[in-house]
Amino acid sequence: MVGYRIERQVAVLEVAQPPLNGLTRAVRAALMEAIDRAEEDDAADAIVLIGAGGTFPAGTDVTEYDRGLQEPFLRDLCDRVEYSEKPVVAALNGTVFGGGLELALAAHYRVAHAGTRFGLPEIHLGLPPAGGGSQRLPRLVGAAQALDMLGSGRVIGAGEAAGARLTDLRTEGDVRQAALDFCDTLRMGGTGPRRLGENVAGASDPAAFHAAIAEARAALSGDRDSLQAQIVMLVEAAALLPFEAGCALEAEIFNDCLASDRARALRHVYLAERRAAQGAPDAGPEVQAIAVLGSGGLAVQLVARALMQGLAVIWAARDGQALETAQGRMRALLATGARDTAAVEALCAGLSLATCKDAAAQAGPGAVLITERGYDDLPWPEGALRLPAYTDAVQGVGLRFVPPAHRARLVEVLQGPDASRAAVLRAAQVAQRLGKLPVRVVSDRDTLAGRLNTAMNRAADALIDLGCSPYAIDAALLDWGMPQGVLAARDRRSLVDLARIDLVSGVNWCRALVEAGRMGAAEGGGFYDWKDGTPVPSESVLTLFDAQRPPRGRPPENIRTLILGAMANEGLHLLAEGRAVRASDLDVVSIHALNLPREQGGVMKAVSLRGLFGVMRQMERLGHPDTAFWTPHPEWGRLVKNGLDFDAL
Repeated sequence: MVGYRIERQVAVLEVAQPPLNGLTRAVRAALMEAIDRAEEDDAADAIVLIGAGGTFPAGTDVTEYDRGLQEPFLRDLCDRVEYSEKPVVAALNGTVFGGGLELALAAHYRVAHAGTRFGLPEIHLGLPPAGGGSQRLPRLVGAAQALDMLGSGRVIGAGEAAGARLTDLRTEGDVRQAALDFCDTLRMGGTGPRRLGENVAGASDPAAFHAAIAEARAALSGDRDSLQAQIVMLVEAAALLPFEAGCALEAEIFNDCLASDRARALRHVYLAERRAAQGAPDAGPEVQAIAVLGSGGLAVQLVARALMQGLAVIWAARDGQALETAQGRMRALLATGARDTAAVEALCAGLSLATCKDAAAQAGPGAVLITERGYDDLPWPEGALRLPAYTDAVQGVGLRFVPPAHRARLVEVLQGPDASRAAVLRAAQVAQRLGKLPVRVVSDRDTLAGRLNTAMNRAADALIDLGCSPYAIDAALLDWGMPQGVLAARDRRSLVDLARIDLVSGVNWCRALVEAGRMGAAEGGGFYDWKDGTPVPSESVLTLFDAQRPPRGRPPENIRTLILGAMANEGLHLLAEGRAVRASDLDVVSIHALNLPREQGGVMKAVSLRGLFGVMRQMERLGHPDTAFWTPHPEWGRLVKNGLDFDAL
C-alpha cells in the first residue's frame, strides 16, 4: 500500500493503491506511519512522496464521505507532512486532483513531470478542500489563481503558467530521478523544510490580493451563503488569519457542507456516473475506428464527435449528393468554437469515405453506427458490431443518443432480446470511446429517458386537470433549477403530434390548444405566446383552461414533489420490469437527458432526500382520476416500511 525504500539517502514513500492511488483511510494511516519511520531513519535526510503506476495520489475516497470519515483525516496527514523535520519533496505525475493536490501542497517542494495535471474538483461535490488546501494554495499562488482553481474545479497542466506556479521543478524525464536529484541539491545547499503554512508569498502584493477578493465577491450578486461565497471567505482568510485559524475555518465549512443535501446529491451523482461508466470492462481491444452510415443530422453529429475524439471514421450513405452536403455541415459543426480552418482540416484527416458495402469491413474491430433506415440489406462481415441509432425496435444492441449527439454526454445502450453480453459490453465501450456516458437498458425500443419524460408530462397534465396554472408548473421547475419548463418544451417541439394522443384519463390539453389554433412556438402560440423566441404567459390560454376546470393554486414545492414523485414511481416500474439496471441509472438519465438539476441528485435521489413517506402521501392524496398512474408502486411502501430509500435499490 505504501512502499518504503532508501535511495541516495532519501526515504522514498511510494503509494500503491490501484487504479488512482486514492487517499483512503488505510493509505492515510500507512503514510503517517511511513513519515514517522522516515523521520527516525538515520539513513535518510529527505523524503520523497510518489505514486506507483503512473500517477501521484489522484484524490480521496468519495464513498468514505457517506460511510463516515475516520482518523487519520486528510488534514492530519497534510499537517504531518508539512511539519516533518526533514524536507519532503512531492514527485508529481499523472492526475494530481483534490486530496492529492492538497497533499502535494503540504509537501515542502514539488517536482512535476511536464504532463502532470492539477485540479481541485471538490466544488463539483459541493465541498471545499478538507486538508488545508484553501489556506496553502493562496499562500503559494495568490488570490486570483486560488479563487479560479477552488471555485471552478478547472484542471490545469504543469506546462501552463498556472501549473508552473505550483511547482519548483518540471521535467520531461523520470520524475522519480528528478525528485532524487532535487533532494541532492537541497542537501548540498543545506536547505531544509519550507512550509506554506509559514509562507505568505502569495499575498506579497496585498493590493492585488484584495482586489481579486473584491472582484470575486462582487460576482456573487449578493449571495453570501453559497459555497462560492464561502470559498471567497476562505481565500481571504489565508491573508488575514493565522494558518491554524484558517484551517479551523475550512474544517468548519467542510463539515457543514458535507452534511448538506446539496453535497449528498452531488456525491450521489458522481458515484452513479462512475458506476455507469464501469460497464465495459474486458470488452476487447480499444476501439480505434468506426463506420457511420447515413447522411442526416444524427450522422453529421456523430461523425463530428468521433473525429473530435480522435477516432478514424469511415462514412457512407446511399445518396452521394446528400453525403456531400452532409460533409459541409459536419465541417461547419467542427468549426464552431475556436477552431480555425487548419484545425478543422486536421481533424478531418481521420475521415474517409466508402461505399455502404465496404464501410463495415473497413471499420475492423470497431463498430458500424446506423443512423437511419434503409441499410438492413447490406452484407455484414462476420463479427461486425451493428449499432442502429435510430428509433426503430432492435433485436440485438442499439444506441440512443441524447441530442445534440456531438455535445450531449449520455447514450442509452439498448439490450434487445437477441443481444449477447459481449455485444452489450462492446457497445458500451464504443460509447465511451466517443466520450459518452453509457447507461444499459434492457429493452428493444423504450428508453429510460422516454419513459421518465412521459411520466413528467403526464403528471403536468394531471396538475392542469386539477386546476393548476401551466405557468405555475413551469415556474416551479425553473425555480428548482431546470433550464426550461415542461410545457414550454412542448411548445418548442410543436403540439400537433401530442394532440393526436388519446389519454387514459383527463384532458389532452395539447389537443385543446391545437383546436383553438395554437400549434406551438413556431406558429407563435401554444401554451405560451411566443415573442422573438421568448415564452410569454397567455391570458387567453388561462381563459380556455379555466372554462374546462376551476382554477386552483398550488405551492411550488407541492408541484415539484408531485412531478418528481410521478417520475420516481415510473422509475420503480422500470426497475420492476427489469429495464433499468439500478436506481442510480435513472438519476443519471434524468440529469443528462431531461435536464434535472445536478445538485438535486436526479429524480430518485431528489425523492429520497425529500423523504419517501411524505412524497408517497402527497401522491395518494392528490385525488386525480388517473389512479393507476398516481398509485405508488408496491416497492415504495416496502421501502418506507423498512426505513429505506431509493439508494437501497
